[in-house]
Amino acid sequence: MAKSGNGTVKSRGSAPRVKVHRRRGASAVPLERELIVTTALRLVDCEGLKALSMRRLGVELGVDPMAVYYHLPNKQALLDAIVEAVMGSIDLSADDPAKPAAERILAAARAYRDVLLAHSNALPILLAQPPATPAAMRPVELLTGILRDAGLPPGEALAAMNVIAAAVRGAVGMGQVREPTQQELEAMWRALPPAEFPHLHASMMAAGSFGDFFDFGIRALTRGLLGEAAGRT
Repeated sequence: MAKSGNGTVKSRGSAPRVKVHRRRGASAVPLERELIVTTALRLVDCEGLKALSMRRLGVELGVDPMAVYYHLPNKQALLDAIVEAVMGSIDLSADDPAKPAAERILAAARAYRDVLLAHSNALPILLAQPPATPAAMRPVELLTGILRDAGLPPGEALAAMNVIAAAVRGAVGMGQVREPTQQELEAMWRALPPAEFPHLHASMMAAGSFGDFFDFGIRALTRGLLGEAAGRT
């Protein structure tokens, strides 16, 4: 501990408190990094990535935008923090090491999907920059570990993790596009001559008979990935 010139005691090496200039009528809640990131993510969730700026964030927080820079020096740091917040909210307790690898992989993929669906407007951020902080990397570590437990060597486990994660992001991204109505689908298929498109017509008739498309895709990927390991034993 050390004394300052005015006799008050300060912790050696502690960060100085930022002087926050709050706008009139703003809340007196202290400005902290967690509050900034939570507010930024809520803004993206509600209005999309285009609405996010340091100036707008200052308005939402009721402070001078310069106060935000004390905790996050630039917008890139803010985007990194949003990635961490999204990835860090994935429910890792969904994993049960006692279950078969295929079931563990599906559970991890579902947990990732659920978080991305809850923050679908933040998906472009996650596509543009990979997770890098410990909190953001824990779900990556979990899935890579499941694949290692299933018999994949380190390099292939990492590659397989990336393939599965990409499939989840792709599924969520596709879901953001408006799905055609049943009437639109029927009109589309009627416009295709059955003699020229027999496979599509047959598939249309059977669509949905095998269950959830997401689970179907992840299970198919998993069979192929784990088959690589089984083929070497």
